[in-house]
Amino acid sequence: CGRCDAVCSPPDENTLTAGCRSVDDVPTCAALECVEGFTPSNNGRCIAAFDRLCLPCTDDADCGNTVSASCSSVGDELRCTVGCELGCPSGYRCVIDQCLPAGGSCSCDPGDDFVVACALRDPEGEVCPGEASCDDGVLSQCVAPEEICDELDNDCDGAVDEGFADELGFYGLDVNHCGGCGIDCSTTVVIGAEVICGGEPQAPRCALRCPDSLDGVQPGDELDADGDLANGCECTVSNIVDAPGPPGAVGEDLDVNCDGADGDVGGGIYVRTDGDDGNPGTPSLPLKTITEGLNRAAASLDGPEPKRDVYAASGTYIEAIVMPDGVNLHGGYQRDFLALSPEGFRSEVRAPVDTPLLGGAAFAVDGAGATPTLIEGLFFRGRDGLGPAAPAFGAYFLDPGPALSMRNVTIESGLPGVGVNGNDGASGVGGTAAQPGQPPRAAVETIDHACIEGAQNVVQGGTGGANTCNSSEVSGGRGGDASCPMFGVFEGSGQSGKPAAAGGAGGTGGQGSAGPISGVGCPSAICCGLADFSVPSEFSGPLAGSAGADGAAGAAGSGCLDFLGSFADEEWRPGRANVGIRGSSGSGGGGGGAGGGPQMNWFDGVCEFADGIGGGGGGGGAGGCGGLPGRAGTSGGPSVALLVRYTATPTLIPELAANRFSPSDGARGGDGGAGGDGGPGGSGASGGDIDASERTTPTLAGAFAGSRGGQGGAGGPGGGGGGGCGGPSVGIWLTGVVAEPTQLILWRVNN
Repeated sequence: CGRCDAVCSPPDENTLTAGCRSVDDVPTCAALECVEGFTPSNNGRCIAAFDRLCLPCTDDADCGNTVSASCSSVGDELRCTVGCELGCPSGYRCVIDQCLPAGGSCSCDPGDDFVVACALRDPEGEVCPGEASCDDGVLSQCVAPEEICDELDNDCDGAVDEGFADELGFYGLDVNHCGGCGIDCSTTVVIGAEVICGGEPQAPRCALRCPDSLDGVQPGDELDADGDLANGCECTVSNIVDAPGPPGAVGEDLDVNCDGADGDVGGGIYVRTDGDDGNPGTPSLPLKTITEGLNRAAASLDGPEPKRDVYAASGTYIEAIVMPDGVNLHGGYQRDFLALSPEGFRSEVRAPVDTPLLGGAAFAVDGAGATPTLIEGLFFRGRDGLGPAAPAFGAYFLDPGPALSMRNVTIESGLPGVGVNGNDGASGVGGTAAQPGQPPRAAVETIDHACIEGAQNVVQGGTGGANTCNSSEVSGGRGGDASCPMFGVFEGSGQSGKPAAAGGAGGTGGQGSAGPISGVGCPSAICCGLADFSVPSEFSGPLAGSAGADGAAGAAGSGCLDFLGSFADEEWRPGRANVGIRGSSGSGGGGGGAGGGPQMNWFDGVCEFADGIGGGGGGGGAGGCGGLPGRAGTSGGPSVALLVRYTATPTLIPELAANRFSPSDGARGGDGGAGGDGGPGGSGASGGDIDASERTTPTLAGAFAGSRGGQGGAGGPGGGGGGGCGGPSVGIWLTGVVAEPTQLILWRVNN
């Protein structure tokens, strides 16, 4: 075993038979069978089988090196056990293949008598403390203690304080623990009545069992309604059915069934601003928000005990509520729900800034009213509009059903957003500057002293100022050109300004003169001085260009006329004002005429001067563009207390009676923007000229300057934009109907 010729023999005196087997992966001569009371160990030797039975342990290694030894729970203690394959020693019995003490505990020996703690597990698997008894060597089962009222699961059955609290957790089953553990009603004695655990089912308290209640409640019975033990059975039942109201009632005139509050307390939900949405919603433990109350009421409608009435005490509720179908909401209650006056005890709902309801509404109906649904005795106030021209609604009803009733309710809308002022129009654009004509100069002549016709002897007029307005050209005319002079012949005229139909006319060019002179007036044969020129009998110098016409002013836009506007689905579309009209453009000025020049005759040695060419005409000024129109102001937003919208014309409409619909003023409309100024007309440029100091020869002394171009016309001012309408102020706005329902007259008469 383990090598050749190694015969396997018993390893110790307690081994009956041995064999070759693997121990820790090594071939080893190991015990296979042992003498009585011994068992083969994991290391191949025979060891005592029962010497560690019932010893304390933490894991299997503490219980010996055998296959069947293990650390197990015995009587809620960790103790060593062995398997039953060798039988069990005296005082032990085989239980599920383990040798366990016959008494069930390693600590409970014959003659012992004590109680030991043990552990139990509840239905959720959590550990609970228990007790077991040792009686002369026999340990009992682990037993849970009796349940007591201490808000713990004493008997380990998964339920807390059963027998003291009902299935909903309200402590109303034991007079010694009424409303909570330790509240003992039995210690209070009232002459003539028994003190019991009573009051509201969700808020048990010590109450009187009035004698009249023992045979059922009937009108005339005297009951304890206020829970004050000192004043006994103070409330007289006048009706076993307590419908909400009427307004103005107080005490038992309101609580006619003497159950502690208006309405059927067991079938209602009560709300107060200092309540808690974790409360059961009773008069003494009310909810905090109306929304939670409505949600609970709606959820109860399909259950075995519907609670369709929600009662709201006085105070301000910052919430946006949506009314569910089949629920009744009553407001105007005193804090204890024993007095009703919507005017005196105001239950006010104000929309929060982040209300999701249309137009900042505080209250909405979305299809409710298919079955009887009631809202009464509350005050609603919508949020102010958050943006320009934003509508402000107090309440919004979408497709309300005919079984909806709203009575004695006040609805106010917030302040809508004001309209936006229209932008002012921009000023019209002026054109580029006109250019002056070229100055007079001497002509370029042939060797025979004749002026050469052609471009080299053209003195150009100035270009007109350029401008284009709204695709229409309003440039000034070009100044006239001067060329080789001829006696009595007119030089070039200026061009007319644009557009052709309205531009200023161009000035005509001046006539040519001749020099030198002789004869009458000349003291010598030839007079060739700076002023010695002959001219036609009806001589004309160059004329200036005419001014362009000014543009007309644009018409003002009309103001908004449809102050109501209209609704398209849920979108309010305001009436619109119109923008003004753009001013018309001024026209361009005409170009100035070219100046005439002297045609000089050449006399050798006496008058040797070239012809003079006059100055070019100045360019006409460009017309100014018309001013742009002012933009229209937008209308102010509407203020609507109640917007009712139908997606299809209804046959019947809800009942609205004794309500007050109070919209704020509609918002101010925006002013129309002012029209822009017309663009300035450009100045005409001067004709070409030279300084008098340069006129030292007859050639230049006799050449006329070109004439000035005409002034461009100014653009007309733009028309101002129309002003927006002030927003409408409407109590009830009905939209989405093709024809007005016949019952609508009742809305007008009854509200």
